[in-house]
Amino acid sequence: MSPRTPVAMICLLALLCIGTKTSAADGNAKESHPGIETSYGTLALRDGVKLRTIVTKPDRAAGKLPAILFVQWLSCDTVAISSNPRDGWSAMLRRIVRESDALVWRTEKRGVGSSEGSCSTMDYETELADHREALNALIARPDVDRERIVLFGGSIGGTYVPLLAAQANVAGVLVWGAGATTWAERMMKFERNALELRMSQPEQLADAMSSRFRFFERYLLEAQTPTQISTEDPTLDAVWGQIVGTSADAHYGRPFAFHQQAQRANWSGAWSSVTAPVMVAYGEYDWFESADAASLITRITNAKSPGRGTFQLVPGMNHHFELFPNGIDAFLEKNGRVDPDPAVTPMLQWLKEVLGT
Repeated sequence: MSPRTPVAMICLLALLCIGTKTSAADGNAKESHPGIETSYGTLALRDGVKLRTIVTKPDRAAGKLPAILFVQWLSCDTVAISSNPRDGWSAMLRRIVRESDALVWRTEKRGVGSSEGSCSTMDYETELADHREALNALIARPDVDRERIVLFGGSIGGTYVPLLAAQANVAGVLVWGAGATTWAERMMKFERNALELRMSQPEQLADAMSSRFRFFERYLLEAQTPTQISTEDPTLDAVWGQIVGTSADAHYGRPFAFHQQAQRANWSGAWSSVTAPVMVAYGEYDWFESADAASLITRITNAKSPGRGTFQLVPGMNHHFELFPNGIDAFLEKNGRVDPDPAVTPMLQWLKEVLGT
């Protein structure tokens, strides 16, 4: 992927899109942050696969520290922080690492950077289990205060964190660009956004969405493959190629099973079980997710404990921490600029309150 290929155009060309960093960093490069100690380690998983870990913490820190576990996006991009000023995700993470006054743990997915295994063939449940092991390793660190751990989910990582929160008494959960609706609902909204933002003819929208609805019912709810679907119903044969991010054997660069398992996950139920403070931040021009789905997280959490959930709408911002004058420009990724500050500043304020840093 070219560092400046517009993500929207990549999507329309049926390549990766959801949660992709807009600029690739070298997953094996060493980071350097002023006043921050950076260490690289190995997380040995239950099946023998070894993943690369990146842990940062304030220099010369003593005693047990508050900690943040960052759970990343869908695509198979490195979680290492790039020095490229056009990489909004890295710009965001750089501030979190340098200004949170906390230990920050990141894990490279299977097959990314120096991690073993394969990201492109990994399903949702396997990735969730990997993040569970990372959380367990973080909790076990002697320099971590296990009573002051925040789970931070970015993009689809925001669907993993409520499931992870069930296994630990975390201090808080932070989410960027994710929602609590089912994966099928999110897919339908995403497809609608793509059709409208690329200026499809209005009279064609109803038929296009109806065919997608029929296809997603078989694909996500009945767990059929695209080949099975087109064989059993030839009227749907052309739909797979019209859906954003599809290829012969993958969807957004991940196997069909990933998306089918994501559909089975009960995210709203998981959020209803979270007892820690929750902050959900969402960019006004984030066409990957909907404001309703994102704010649903805080509606669920506040239903049980009013005031525990915080929803932060960031005007003019897209999924990748870039600011745009309008939604069409955000979709086309033109006339925008990387500026994570309007999102990160309230995130850091919330983090410091929750972690007591």
